[in-house]
Amino acid sequence: MPDSVVTSLEAQLEYKNQQLAAIREISRAIAEARDLDDTLDLITRRTTEVMQVHSASIYLYNAAESKLILAASTGLNKRGIGQYSLPHGAGLTGWAAEHRELVAVADAFQDKRFYRILGSGESKYPSLMAMPLMSRDRVIGAANVQTKTMHAFTDDEKELFIFICELTATAIEKVKLVHAAQIQEMHHRVKNNLQTIAMLLRLQIGQEKKLSPEDILNESINRVMSIATVHEILSEATVDEVDVFELIKRVSTTISSNMVNPSANIRVSVRGESVHLPSQKATSLALVANELLQNALEHGMVGRETGEILITLTHNPQFLRLTVIDNGNGLPAHFNAKTDLGLGLDIVRATVQEDMRGKFNIGPRVEGVGTEVRVKIPLDES
Repeated sequence: MPDSVVTSLEAQLEYKNQQLAAIREISRAIAEARDLDDTLDLITRRTTEVMQVHSASIYLYNAAESKLILAASTGLNKRGIGQYSLPHGAGLTGWAAEHRELVAVADAFQDKRFYRILGSGESKYPSLMAMPLMSRDRVIGAANVQTKTMHAFTDDEKELFIFICELTATAIEKVKLVHAAQIQEMHHRVKNNLQTIAMLLRLQIGQEKKLSPEDILNESINRVMSIATVHEILSEATVDEVDVFELIKRVSTTISSNMVNPSANIRVSVRGESVHLPSQKATSLALVANELLQNALEHGMVGRETGEILITLTHNPQFLRLTVIDNGNGLPAHFNAKTDLGLGLDIVRATVQEDMRGKFNIGPRVEGVGTEVRVKIPLDES
């Protein structure tokens, strides 16, 4: 076999290997897809590389405005992403979406269907191939590839582009489903947390110890802020889990700033190690930490100008341990943990024992004056 033929075959084999690698990467992106922008950006970049074109763009269909909006591109002006649009049926890409078929032209500028988006930079790409993005017989967008030199797209290129567009449509729909599920879960989580706050307020009304309206509001604000901290951390995360060490540090900072007199030397310290819990369990732990710190400040440090509260979080594969120790006034004489818990500590006991299947203990500090509270929660229940 002549060397030129061997070289040609080797080049074709290498090209096919590149195509397969790109398709595998796009498929992985679809399997892991959670963020639409990142997924579409990856698809356009890999399409540009494997098809050896100079621009690859994806448009999403906006049904309310009946137009295609640029969502990702490797060759068009990046500032136009989310801004540039094609009216219904406009341009070769719009025509492909409207007629639900592939279109490929070597000289797009001479085609009567050509539509120029001013400022996009597409004037340097004479050749264009476009394809609708379809899902369950609905047009959800369109994609195109463009080249800087005149190029007649081959049947192999058309077949590859069709396959990539099918994968892209699958990715878009998957991300939409993930997003819908996340929204539903978010609403469910917020509803549960609001119900928890309502329950705590009802308990506040029924307690024997009468607090001033200001005290009731401050306690309620602290509980709401503790739950809000969970949502704040979730909004920063890529998974539905919360680092409870970071959570407790933030809760303690919030509660301290709300309750500690700036002129007093009351120090709140948080020590320990990171451990991640699902959001619902983290919310329960945030309430526990909130109530324990409030209790230490309200009772242990009342009337004191100096004092220290140490919150410690540790864990092993089986259990998480939360300890709150203060060097304050200590427990009342003849204190009975079964009958003398106030509302805050009763909330802690119920949350730990009933909701989290854990253990709750309160007693005098082991060394020195003050109070020590120990919470132990099984991690295998999370």
